[in-house]
Amino acid sequence: MSKKAQMIEELTTLADENPSAALARVSELGESPAEAFAAAAILIDCGGRLESLATVDKGVKTLEALRKNAKPDPGLTYNLANGLQSRARLTYGPSSPFCGQSFEDHFQARILFGQAARSKDTPIDLASQALTNMGTLLQDTSRWIEALDYFRSAQRIYPKNAVATLKEMTLLQQLAQLFQSEPDTYQTYGHLPTLTERFRALGGYAEQNFDTFVAFSGNTGVPYLQKQIEIAGSIPPNPQETIEKPYLRFISENDLALYLYCSSASYASGLFDVLTIPKITRTFEDEDGVPEIYAMLNVMKADFAFARQVFFETHEFDIDTPYLETTTHADTLDYSLYGVRYSALTSAQRIAFDILDKIAVAIACYLRMPKAHKVSFAGLWGRQEKGGAFRLHKEIAQCLATGNFGLVALHNIFHDMSNDHSRGLGILEAHKSYRNASTHRFTVLHDFGKLERKSPSLAVDHQDITEFERLTLDSLKLARSAIFYFVDTIVFAEAIKSRRDDGIVVSMPVPDHGYIRGQYD
Repeated sequence: MSKKAQMIEELTTLADENPSAALARVSELGESPAEAFAAAAILIDCGGRLESLATVDKGVKTLEALRKNAKPDPGLTYNLANGLQSRARLTYGPSSPFCGQSFEDHFQARILFGQAARSKDTPIDLASQALTNMGTLLQDTSRWIEALDYFRSAQRIYPKNAVATLKEMTLLQQLAQLFQSEPDTYQTYGHLPTLTERFRALGGYAEQNFDTFVAFSGNTGVPYLQKQIEIAGSIPPNPQETIEKPYLRFISENDLALYLYCSSASYASGLFDVLTIPKITRTFEDEDGVPEIYAMLNVMKADFAFARQVFFETHEFDIDTPYLETTTHADTLDYSLYGVRYSALTSAQRIAFDILDKIAVAIACYLRMPKAHKVSFAGLWGRQEKGGAFRLHKEIAQCLATGNFGLVALHNIFHDMSNDHSRGLGILEAHKSYRNASTHRFTVLHDFGKLERKSPSLAVDHQDITEFERLTLDSLKLARSAIFYFVDTIVFAEAIKSRRDDGIVVSMPVPDHGYIRGQYD
């Protein structure tokens, strides 16, 4: 090992044991790219642990300079994202969940973690770490459903990732406490016994991969990990029955129910998309009958369930497929795929994405915004003014200012669909792009080789079917998350309304539609 490599290894080890001592010696590293990269990583890691904004900022700027002159490098991308995440946490500039430098650092960090996780050159363990940190970023901006998805994805691709295991355990513990403390509000969010069983199982995984936890995050978090493992070990097992029906198993394995941690009994009953708004406060000026927002949520849930089932059925190739091919097609000699199945696949993605527009209309109606029925998800938030500044609509700004975490989450999703070249493509921009292509133009799917063909008319969008299927599943997950955040938005706003109302507050129970229609035994 060279003297330079020895110095890097020595200071990296010291950074875990004594951050202050490592920072005092970091200037001993030279100016070569390898040494500059190591110095920046130490500055970010130690500065974050010591809560030194200036130190973290110095590390971020070093990595930004290195990245401008270097070939694409997943390790460099990952570490820069870590630095931006740490700088955002230390409130660089005006701190706000919906504007300012901290908000922009979060946005850029999500882009970079996404690039590191998706790159073909990224080792599996590093990709898993990028997914874990992405989950933490999303959780920091109230996007807790997506955070759970990312923590589970990180474990799925690299089961030894005990950091992701602990992150999920911690979030589950918070959810369990919330569900127990406010059962009337959160009884339709998830099933507490099955959630607890998942927590118990995760404790066993974490214990088996203790060494990976230390390798990924050092010794600082070991006492907390040990405590969580101990808590999990004290929970009696509550195993679930095997889910036999393929469609229900698909929903369970991909976390696509509108109810967290469904039990096997819930799946067996066929009733597992039970998320709803617990209550709406009324005034004497409101219209008679059940508030319209319940009808809106009913339609969103039905659209989601339909898109989910259509997507599942596009995977069926046998004679029992519900899609009958009745048309012939001219072969375009480019390995294209035509037929009802492929139209169904693009329709599933489009239906899932369009739920965001319905959410926008529902929020606009709830906030009594002008021309609410004409609002889209892109137009809900505000308008671009002369000079490039973006101004939030008054009603949205007021709601965000209350700290409404559901609306904060949805506002972040809006920004992640950005196609602003000055900021970079948001991590969710592809969902909007795919939906627009299949709605307004022609999406043609291919099943062979890497696509090089470009449309001379720009009217045909050529896509690899495997990639399109992956993105459609992600669009379903996005729609599911957004529906949860929509309910979060209403729950928070109703709680604020109840506390501020000096008059009489009356809760209006809303009966179950299936019960009223006599659909249950």
